[in-house]
Amino acid sequence: MDKNNFFEKAKVSAEILSARTGVTAAKAADAAGKTAASVLSATKLNLQIFDLNTEVEILYKEIGKMVHSEHLGKEEDPAVLQIKLQLIDEKLQKISELQEQLHAERSEVFCPNCGKQCKKDDAFCSHCGAQL
Repeated sequence: MDKNNFFEKAKVSAEILSARTGVTAAKAADAAGKTAASVLSATKLNLQIFDLNTEVEILYKEIGKMVHSEHLGKEEDPAVLQIKLQLIDEKLQKISELQEQLHAERSEVFCPNCGKQCKKDDAFCSHCGAQL
């Protein structure tokens, strides 16, 4: 085999390998981007849950102060108490919905090879067969 033919085959092989590596790198970058987006989404949900829990705690304190005030003989407006109780119920319901959404997002992962969404307990991607 002459040197020119050898170098030409090496060049073609390198170009093919480079193209495959580029596709693999693009897939990996896409999967990493999806993972980052998933982490960001989970962080936003956790922050919303934290804020709602804080608001509920504030309402609990306000209700406690109202009850203590009644204990001391001061009259409190029962309508205000009902409004605060309703707000607590609404916030607790929203917390529950956000926790369900968070759980649903955590039950799926993205394939590092093809970027498709898979179930968290899958050992292999159902789309391309790559190990997760």
